[in-house]
Amino acid sequence: MQTDLHNDMRQIIDKSLVGEASLQEQQTLRKHLLACDACQKYASDSRRAVAGLGGFSFAASPDLQEKVFAALAQRAQHLEAAQPGRRRIVRICIVALLLTVVGSLAALHLGGPLAGLFNLQPSAAQAGVLALWVLPSLCFSLLLPLVLLLSARSAKTKGSAL
Repeated sequence: MQTDLHNDMRQIIDKSLVGEASLQEQQTLRKHLLACDACQKYASDSRRAVAGLGGFSFAASPDLQEKVFAALAQRAQHLEAAQPGRRRIVRICIVALLLTVVGSLAALHLGGPLAGLFNLQPSAAQAGVLALWVLPSLCFSLLLPLVLLLSARSAKTKGSAL
């Protein structure tokens, strides 16, 4: 309970330093500060910090904002240009699908000889190749365009937000 009171008083101290504490809060704070050393220290440290920051300033040229906006716009254009276009996405997907088909056919043809090495039925080996190679490869090659399109769309959304 005592900790909550101190947290409340610290919030009132913070509010009073920026001129937002009500008269009732200021009176409650004054009474509390008379009896609480920890809050007196917090108030003193806070006043010193605010006073120290009051002298902190820097001058900026008037055209700084224009330069910053121009740099952000240029960076957004670079990011947009770096994203793969639709033709490139289609080519990547076609290559992935072709590699899946070629690899799957090779795996199916090698399934029979490998089945003999491990004393398996050829149909069991082909079912294993189908389940462990063909289907995952096909799923990956079909999901690849979706992932590429979503990432391109996400990058455009982020670029326009800048």
